[in-house]
Amino acid sequence: MTTDCNKVHVKPAQGRVVLDPERGDELPAAGRVVARSTYWARRIQDNDVIVGEPPASADTAKAGKAAVADKGAK
Repeated sequence: MTTDCNKVHVKPAQGRVVLDPERGDELPAAGRVVARSTYWARRIQDNDVIVGEPPASADTAKAGKAAVADKGAK
């Protein structure tokens, strides 16, 4: 979950190739967290990108599974 109000996780809409001007490359299919700007606001408005949650990292997923396992063991 992105907690910074100045950032948003975006990924390209299906069939779209979207450039990331900050990094100078294409936005990956899985998306990335970017700084909110007029550029990204326009991409969102034009449905070029989809706003969503970043995928859970491997460490976060492992921590979540460990917490569930600990609760089940008690």
